[in-house]
Amino acid sequence: MAFYNDRFSLVIDSLDNINLFKMSDKKIIQYYFNNMTQLVTETTVAEDVYLEYDVSVDNQQCIYLLYQDMSFDLYLTLLKDNNIETIRLTGEPIPQVYYLNIILNGNEPHIFYFVLLSEAEKRYGIYHHYYNGEDWFTNIVDEVTIRELLNPMKIIKNDRELIIAYYDKDEDEEIYMKSFDLSREEWGEKIKLTTNGAHKLYLDIILKDEMLKLTYSQYEEGNLVVKYEQLNYKDGVVKKEIEEVLSNPENAQYPTLTFYDEKLWVVWVEYENIMSRYSTDRGNTWSPIYLWNESKGNDIVRYKYCMHRENEIILNHYFGTIGSDISFIGFGPTHNTTEIPLKKKIYMKFPKLFPQL
Repeated sequence: MAFYNDRFSLVIDSLDNINLFKMSDKKIIQYYFNNMTQLVTETTVAEDVYLEYDVSVDNQQCIYLLYQDMSFDLYLTLLKDNNIETIRLTGEPIPQVYYLNIILNGNEPHIFYFVLLSEAEKRYGIYHHYYNGEDWFTNIVDEVTIRELLNPMKIIKNDRELIIAYYDKDEDEEIYMKSFDLSREEWGEKIKLTTNGAHKLYLDIILKDEMLKLTYSQYEEGNLVVKYEQLNYKDGVVKKEIEEVLSNPENAQYPTLTFYDEKLWVVWVEYENIMSRYSTDRGNTWSPIYLWNESKGNDIVRYKYCMHRENEIILNHYFGTIGSDISFIGFGPTHNTTEIPLKKKIYMKFPKLFPQL
C-alpha cells in the first residue's frame, strides 16, 4: 500500500452520483460518476489554483467550490446541472490562506481559514466570512500561536450553531473550541478541550447526542499514539467524560472519527496501513485494534466527504481506495481484517525503602 495525503474530496448527491474533486497542476478536476449510466466524465472546473480549496453541497444539490488562485484572490464556483458559475469574492488580493474551509447553513456559505500574522511569533489569525443572503460579514474568530506546525481546524454544524475546534499555545499547545450562534450571528466564549500538555498533531471532531467526540495524535516516548476524548456538551458547557489512548505507540497518524451502524469508529494510518477500533457503548469500551488487509495492496487516500441528505454515517473524512471503484476502508464489517494486540505499558515498581541517590 501507498498512502497519499493529496487533497481529494467526494460529494455524493441524492441519487448517489459521485463527484470526485482532485487538485493537479494548479487545476481542480471534477470526475463525475453517474450512478444510473455508470459513465464517468472529467471536467476542469478551476484553473490557476494556488494551494488551498474546499467543497460543500447545499440542500438543492448545488456544489460550492472555494479556492485561492495564484493572484491570492478567493473564488467561489457553483456547480449544478452541468452549469458552472464562478464568482470572485475578494475585491483585492489577500495573504496566503491555510486550511481553507467552507460549510453551508442552508444555502448560506461560511468560509474559514488561517492567515499568518507574525512569522517571528508563530501567530495566526482565524478568519470567518459568511453571507446571510444580502451581505458578506467578516469576523476574526481568534488569534493563535503554534508550537512548531500549524495544525488543521475542524468545523462542524448542528441546527443552532457552528462549532470550530483548533489548536492554540499558551504555556502548552492545547485544543480549544468556539461556537457561532446561527440565529444571533455571534461568537461565544473560547473553551479549552484538552489539558494534558502533551505535544499533539492532527484533529478530528464530531457531535452526536450532545457528545463531542474528539481524536488527535499525541507524542508518547518518541512515537505517536491516537488519543480519544469524549466531552458532554450542553448549553455551552463542556464536561470531559473519557480520555483514552486507543493505539500502540507506532507512529499513528491522521486519526479520523466515523459513526456508522451504531458504532463509533476511530480510524488511523500506521506505517501506511489502515488501523481502527470501534465502540458500541458511547466510547466506554473499545474493540481490538483491526488492521484492514485491503489497505496493504491498494493505494489509499484520505477523502473529505460531503453528503447533504440524511445518512446513517456521520464523518468528515474517510480513508478509501483510488479509482473508479471507490470504497471505504477502516469501518464496517471486519471479515477482511487482522487483529493487532494492544501493547501494555510496563511500569517498574521500586520498594518504598529503595535508597535515594
